[in-house]
Amino acid sequence: MLFRKKKDKQNSHPVKEKAAKGIASFLLKTQSKFAAVMNNQTKNIPSKKMKILLLVFCLIGGGFSLYLTLEAILKPDREQPAFKIDPVSVPKHYDRSGDEELRSDHYIDNETYQQIQAFEQYMDSLQRTPTGVQTRDSILQARPGLMDSVRMLKEIYNYQ
Repeated sequence: MLFRKKKDKQNSHPVKEKAAKGIASFLLKTQSKFAAVMNNQTKNIPSKKMKILLLVFCLIGGGFSLYLTLEAILKPDREQPAFKIDPVSVPKHYDRSGDEELRSDHYIDNETYQQIQAFEQYMDSLQRTPTGVQTRDSILQARPGLMDSVRMLKEIYNYQ
């Protein structure tokens, strides 16, 4: 068990696998063609000269990178700093779960609860006829969170 080979899982996406293989083979062919062209371009240059050109390229590239880095860090008379550190913004209610909305500071009396129940029964009764369904749908379309609010109010009433 310890040194056994793991069995390969069956491919669950053969189309994706085929596409990935096609893309990979295209990139490898392109890379090989580019390498062949570059070899043809540089085959007549002696190796000592190639090493010197590589050294010059690295020195120029590295020197320019070093210049940009040091200029950004050491130059004091900039209108806009190179590195800006923003303070971390903490959300207002990061330590609250949302259950505070159901706490006792929200009070619903019996009369309001009766009105909520009557409204909910009215909305349910609208589903019995085709015109009622249209009316109910238009109400819910105009007020998308209405029934969620009704449920929340019932939860608040039952919680108190």
